[in-house]
Amino acid sequence: MLRSEALWAKIIAITNQKGGVGKTTTSINLGASLAANDLRVLLVDFDPQGKLTSGLGIDKNNEILTVYNALLGGMPIEKTIVRTECEGT
Repeated sequence: MLRSEALWAKIIAITNQKGGVGKTTTSINLGASLAANDLRVLLVDFDPQGKLTSGLGIDKNNEILTVYNALLGGMPIEKTIVRTECEGT
């Protein structure tokens, strides 16, 4: 990589204490929209119910590693990344 080329990342957090306000829906749609515009997207599901994961079409019943495994189990965070069918995610 040339020195003039820089990797830029933007972190967007969608938060609210109240449930049922559209945080997961907003996250899925925003991530898909950014990916559709040729941007690389990483969505992180910290919800114990895993609704973002299932909303992206990932079967939670499979033996996939989660953020929980990384935070409390000592698993390298890179091993918890699951690719989706949406290009760019």
